[in-house]
Amino acid sequence: MYNPTKVIAALRMGREEGEDIVSPIHVSVIYRFTKRLDKPSAEVKYGRENNPSVILLERALSIAENAKWCLAFNTGMAAINSLIMGVVEPGSKILASKLLYGSTRSLLDAYSSRLNLKVAYRGPPWDELLSSIDQASAVIVETIGNPTLRVPPLREIAKECRNSGCTLIVDNTFASPYLYQPLRLGEDVIVLESITKYIGGHNDVMGGVVCGLKEEDYERLWDIRRLHGTILQPLDAFLAARGLKTLHLRMRHMTATAARLAETLQQKQEEGIVARVYYPGLRSHPDHTVASDMLKHGYGAVVSFDVGSERRVREIMSRLNVIVPAPSLGGVESVISYPYESSHRNLPEEERLQLGITEGLLRLSVGLEDPEDIVNDILNALNTKTRLEP
Repeated sequence: MYNPTKVIAALRMGREEGEDIVSPIHVSVIYRFTKRLDKPSAEVKYGRENNPSVILLERALSIAENAKWCLAFNTGMAAINSLIMGVVEPGSKILASKLLYGSTRSLLDAYSSRLNLKVAYRGPPWDELLSSIDQASAVIVETIGNPTLRVPPLREIAKECRNSGCTLIVDNTFASPYLYQPLRLGEDVIVLESITKYIGGHNDVMGGVVCGLKEEDYERLWDIRRLHGTILQPLDAFLAARGLKTLHLRMRHMTATAARLAETLQQKQEEGIVARVYYPGLRSHPDHTVASDMLKHGYGAVVSFDVGSERRVREIMSRLNVIVPAPSLGGVESVISYPYESSHRNLPEEERLQLGITEGLLRLSVGLEDPEDIVNDILNALNTKTRLEP
């Protein structure tokens, strides 16, 4: 279970009298040689390889994720890119959920054509994915899928991966380590997080992290990061560490607000004002039972809902005052995005519709504003006197 006390303790430098309570930002690119360590990845000698500020963050993230190691990258896409290159052998098959971040799918498709990787997308429905695992070298899923918030049965998927000898890669960005820790499923699991989202939490830092349990995975990925020059920068590590200290407080507030908003929107669905609401905490959600078993501290701080048409999407977004139309998620500000034309615009039309990514779908990332203000902003923007077109 996520323990904020241990995380904050790991980020403290003030263990001796006179030392800083808040850790400094180490901006030096080069460091004095001290002694030769058995592992090059343990040395701090050059900023492209290691940095004390980054190492401090990685240690704290290891506690948060229940991991033996974490490696921080300068973007989430750099993290997933290095992970694929480090874990998947040329010519092997990657099995991925259809509900992945659009850029992750674009990256997989590019590798499929250029690096002789076979990529197949299966599920939801999740039985479709489970029945195909024995043919894969790696399986990639999201704890809470983007953007319709489907929750895969990770315990069953991990068991099938273990039986088949394949690696399970879990993008835990929408849940964060506060809501779920996938590494508790076993050593054949590797976790990916976008630091840009809930971990950083303030829309002012970009980064990604990969965490795991196997030492050989760490050494391989550290070497890839060193050669590619994609280590997280010191200031970004400092900002991410600061965000990590308050992750549990922010998530507690935002998930409570999201649950309240989802219930309000479901009422508007019953009144014919909203076409559909997606939130794992609602009993109407297809994965509610799985989500209730997995997510012990809440169902996440993202709510997606379908308002029926592109025209209504434009009208609603133009009427918002508190919530900001913008990409990304996980910050203290509430933002709303339009997946059909943003994160998932490159998916084939037929597949977008099959996954529920319609011209009327909006994805709302709930922030730290007053819950009443967020709910009222949505209700005013919906214009509750206007019902869906027949």
